[in-house]
Amino acid sequence: MTTPLFISKRNQFYHKISGKGLEIGAFEHPACLPENCEVVYCDVISNEEAKAFFPEVNHTSLVSVDQIIDLDHEGLKIFEDSSQDFVIINHVIEHLFDPISAIVECFRVLRPNGFLILSVPDKRFTFDCNRPLTSNQDIFQRVKRIPKEPNPVDYFDMLQFVHPELLDESAEVKEDALKGFHRRREHLNIWTDQSFLSFIDEVLHQKKIKSILTNKVLSNENQFEFFGIWKKLL
Repeated sequence: MTTPLFISKRNQFYHKISGKGLEIGAFEHPACLPENCEVVYCDVISNEEAKAFFPEVNHTSLVSVDQIIDLDHEGLKIFEDSSQDFVIINHVIEHLFDPISAIVECFRVLRPNGFLILSVPDKRFTFDCNRPLTSNQDIFQRVKRIPKEPNPVDYFDMLQFVHPELLDESAEVKEDALKGFHRRREHLNIWTDQSFLSFIDEVLHQKKIKSILTNKVLSNENQFEFFGIWKKLL
């Protein structure tokens, strides 16, 4: 089976990683890390739930989940400050109600000189291509809501731009579709590589997180995603 281009691009950088760390949301694409790495796999759902919610995924490739964690509700509170050499979080924060807190939490648990490895899909290469971009202001305003969790209406633009054929259906059909998007935790945050870079730069600046972007792969290089590695500074 041919390795997808975006996975091949990621694999060029994983040799930099060592020690112990977390991989959040590995799902069917766990990072190919050096043998000396010790990884705790975290996800918001169990493997059995994943099989039920995502029948389209190759279930034989799902990594075994060690810790069930909902980043929007709990963050990474079960892990101590400065306790991890790396945190890998590929294709997760686009699903989150509060990606700001998730980024802050990832850096909190990293040791100085530890690495955050993070990727997000670029909407231009996905089913989100017609959805409007999520602005930084949209996210900073959204996270002020109480309760801090999405509701089905937050996914209405999926009806408009991904499944417009449902717009003429009955209110009940549309409501069921929105509930389905909500249950599957479809993308809430829609970015291109450049709009995501703008977002994370603003988060790091506002939260006074000292780091340096050591490596990046733009979506025109892998036809799918932005991939970046940040080193936490002292």
